[in-house]
Amino acid sequence: MKYIALTIGPIYKTLKNAKKPKELFSSSYIFSYIMKEIIQKFQTRKFVTPYVDKSVFDITDVGIFHDRFIFEAQEGDLQSLQSTIDEVLQKVANELSISFESVKNYLQINFIEKEIAEDANPILEITPYLDTNELFFKVIQDESFAQALRRKKGDKDNFLTEGKAIVDDIKKLCYHNYYCIVHADGDKMGDAISKKANIAKVSQALFNYCRDADQVIKAFGGQTIFAGGDDLLFFAPVIGRDKSTIFNLCEKIAQDFSSKIPEATLSFGISVNYVKFPLYEAVENSRIQLFAKAKTEDKNRVAFQVTKHSGQSFETVVNKNDKESYTKFLAFVSNVAKEEDNSNFLHSIHHKISTYETTLNAILDDKEKLHNFFNNYFNEAGHSEYKAFFDELVAYMHASQDLKQVYATLRFMKFVKGDK
Repeated sequence: MKYIALTIGPIYKTLKNAKKPKELFSSSYIFSYIMKEIIQKFQTRKFVTPYVDKSVFDITDVGIFHDRFIFEAQEGDLQSLQSTIDEVLQKVANELSISFESVKNYLQINFIEKEIAEDANPILEITPYLDTNELFFKVIQDESFAQALRRKKGDKDNFLTEGKAIVDDIKKLCYHNYYCIVHADGDKMGDAISKKANIAKVSQALFNYCRDADQVIKAFGGQTIFAGGDDLLFFAPVIGRDKSTIFNLCEKIAQDFSSKIPEATLSFGISVNYVKFPLYEAVENSRIQLFAKAKTEDKNRVAFQVTKHSGQSFETVVNKNDKESYTKFLAFVSNVAKEEDNSNFLHSIHHKISTYETTLNAILDDKEKLHNFFNNYFNEAGHSEYKAFFDELVAYMHASQDLKQVYATLRFMKFVKGDK
């Protein structure tokens, strides 16, 4: 059986140039749009990945086509693919009012035709060849294409702006002057597609996951930049419309992902940023949190970094594989969504934990001693209203056995509530 596979780029390089949400969206959507247009020409073929039916072409408010596709080839498909690519790139050039050469010289589009055994897994067989092709990238000189994606308001409208309500003011995505950029990526996807018979089911499940994740993000008050395959990139406030936290949102997305693909899990990289923090740095930080922190060791983790308006930052990683600790983390951090102003109280606890770090580390495995510690140091009349808070804090500390993680969580809550 012959297969044709294609990969497109440079996605990450293009995203790094974005300075505003709309520019980030355009920089991501353009690749999905090109893939959609090419796939549409071959929609009668049997696609291995991504999932393809008529309904997928109706989605225009978010990019859902990721950077690769594989389909069963018929005679003449390889030759017609090149002409199809040229037609699509010419359409893009016309829409962006730049030359065809500028578009073609900028984009990295590689494709191959490969014959593999009937019983072989096409994804596992072909992916190494696509990986190799991606290593041989062109040296890009003409930046007209990237610049066209960052047109100012009032310039010519095109397929990047038609029918889309993309927030371009980052303040609208903020909570107390902070906003989040989140990268998510599937773990153990190789296990999910290890059997050829599972591939079609997983491809459809990934499409459904991306569609549903976008709706959940919108309901929270966020904005999806990209949702394709097992990859997700989105903006969101720290606290959503339903008064849940960014971590609750990620958990909701993760549960839906695992319900659709039980063999896999989802890791997250979260960058929490001050409203004036440069967007391209926030995107980079989120990506680092995901791939350098969350997806190391046993994966299935949430890594987050908070960057203050002063430029100082702190970070930690929460392991979702430790069910008890993770559940306690979600319960405790949800206190940040409460309306009352408890920032001074949070500062006191944060300071006390920092001061008595050695003592607390020594008693982390003893709940009674932890309770006694907080009862002794927070025994004034006004502290009685925080009993439930202390109970959750002790439960979280005891379950996590990681004072640095607890300390970072408190710092996150303190800064979100208005760092005093």
